[in-house]
Amino acid sequence: MQCFNHPHTAAVGLCKCCSRGLCRECVSDLDHGLACRDRHEAQVEAMNMIIEKNARIYAAAPKNILIGPIFFLLLGLLFAGFGYARAGGITDLPFLMGIAFIIFSVVSYLRSRALFREEA
Repeated sequence: MQCFNHPHTAAVGLCKCCSRGLCRECVSDLDHGLACRDRHEAQVEAMNMIIEKNARIYAAAPKNILIGPIFFLLLGLLFAGFGYARAGGITDLPFLMGIAFIIFSVVSYLRSRALFREEA
């Protein structure tokens, strides 16, 4: 492969932003990728930052899959308990909403768990 800017010079790598072949004269090494010198350095730095941040968030996600379902479970128990304790019984709206929140919490947990189990 030849350099995009210097067709008679061999390329040493590709720009992470535009994927053009670059020679030593045209390349800027940014540790986590190459960029066109004085052209795509800021974009490649931004891409590297986004990738690193997403990797940290994704690594923490399996530990956090319980937060949402626990919140909805507690909310469901609160609504169901309030609805059942009132004179309305199990047909009262708060009780039915509580059951819906409890079902949603179980489904939410199972789907999150399945997602991270597939990719592990």
